[in-house]
Amino acid sequence: MSIRVVCFGLALALFGAACGGAAAPNERVTSATAAVRAAEVAGAPGNPEANLMLKRAKEGLARAKELMSAGDNEEASWVLQRAEADADLALHMAREAAAKAEAQAAVDQVKAFKAKANE
Repeated sequence: MSIRVVCFGLALALFGAACGGAAAPNERVTSATAAVRAAEVAGAPGNPEANLMLKRAKEGLARAKELMSAGDNEEASWVLQRAEADADLALHMAREAAAKAEAQAAVDQVKAFKAKANE
């Protein structure tokens, strides 16, 4: 077999692989959707900053689905990665706000006990 035939076959195989496109990022859709739900359950809609990140995550999820419908799975995968990160940030912001509120309630309770003890 000549070197030209081997090189042509290799080039054809590489071209076919490159044009095949990326597989649909269904696992990323599931993961991003779960992250959005977790942020909602954690109370992100009740926190303005967390709600903004949650909104961005939902918009990214919708955009990724549009991209997948158009066949642009590679770009959809990147958008889904960003959407999941935004949802994770919303989740952590909501948890932080809840922890701060709980800590403040504990501080207020200690102050009330001290004031009562000093009477």
